Amino acid sequence: MNGTNKDNILKPYEFITRFFDNGFVASLSMDNDLYSLLVSKDPLHEPWREELNDNLSIAYRYNLVDSDLQSRLQKGDRESWQATMNELRVAKTFESLFGINSLVWRPQGYEKRVGEFQLKLDTPVFVEVKTVFPRDLEKLDQKVIDKLGRFASQIPIPVFLSVNVSDSGSSESFSGVKFKIYLKNELHKIDLQNIEKESIRLLDYHDDSTGLKLDIETLAIKPTEDDKECHIGVIGGELKTVTNEQYIRHSLKKAYEQLPKNEQPCLVVICPSTTFPFDEEDMLNALFGDSAVRYYFSNVKFAKKPEPFRQPNGFFQLRKHRHLSAVGLFKSRNTGNPLDIYHNPVAINSLPEITFMNKRINQLIKATDTGMKWTKSLKEINK
Repeated sequence: MNGTNKDNILKPYEFITRFFDNGFVASLSMDNDLYSLLVSKDPLHEPWREELNDNLSIAYRYNLVDSDLQSRLQKGDRESWQATMNELRVAKTFESLFGINSLVWRPQGYEKRVGEFQLKLDTPVFVEVKTVFPRDLEKLDQKVIDKLGRFASQIPIPVFLSVNVSDSGSSESFSGVKFKIYLKNELHKIDLQNIEKESIRLLDYHDDSTGLKLDIETLAIKPTEDDKECHIGVIGGELKTVTNEQYIRHSLKKAYEQLPKNEQPCLVVICPSTTFPFDEEDMLNALFGDSAVRYYFSNVKFAKKPEPFRQPNGFFQLRKHRHLSAVGLFKSRNTGNPLDIYHNPVAINSLPEITFMNKRINQLIKATDTGMKWTKSLKEINK
């Protein structure tokens, strides 16, 4: 591609031409995802270039253009690209609601962590943006299993384990020392002479620092003569179906680690990836607990009408996650209602409902001690 074509195509887009210089554009190969966006004359790409230019304008206005942003948008990784674009999309949405320069970027969060931006209001609001990607949990599970295997291999007892990650927690990092102590304590309780006769369930492993929970059992395999000097073998557990609400909770756990633990209201905005959409019911299940039905029986007959309820596995809970004031579901800044806000009814620092009042934003707010309601549609849910 010659420079003239590039200039003609991108000339209307001031911030694209500033961000992607001539040398970078000229170096793109046809199999790079950015090639079509920056080189193709197809008019179908114009809306995407307009949005990119619009998003980059906010990056330049707030002095966000640095080596990190350039790496995330220029290396061609789709997940990095989409996560970064969503952060800018959400920022543009908030500016459309609260005015130009209403944001302070990279506010101080918990310890050395930072957030996406802070809303400059009478009561400043700390905002973190998370994009939810498919298969993210499965990849984390495998990383956890791999690390567990490395730690377990340091314990010279010829036992084979099946490990199921019942909750991967918020990070692939965990205490190897703690895990090795746990294994030594549990495995010394096992009768190794009869290990091949049946599988034996070990005490569940729980790492409070990250939320990691493991179900572990021995495999009924008799060590051969060659295995007598071997170490523990760890294999992943059975395949499992991961629901949308589990992905949402996982993203919220990661975001929660960044929130300041002071009196400031905190909002986490969840962005579905383009290949992984989810809806209101997914959000309700994630935040307030999975929807279920309770049946009452008496002499094989229903004692009374089945009762819907929510299981106690929602992210909003009385004893934890109370520094999270609300969760936003970002839909699109180009829609009539770009954002839904789900308020945490037990938050320590509530996000004032008036913050988003009369701003084309649906809000799920506390209605009673046991129920919530939408400020517009008045949809009731039970917790």
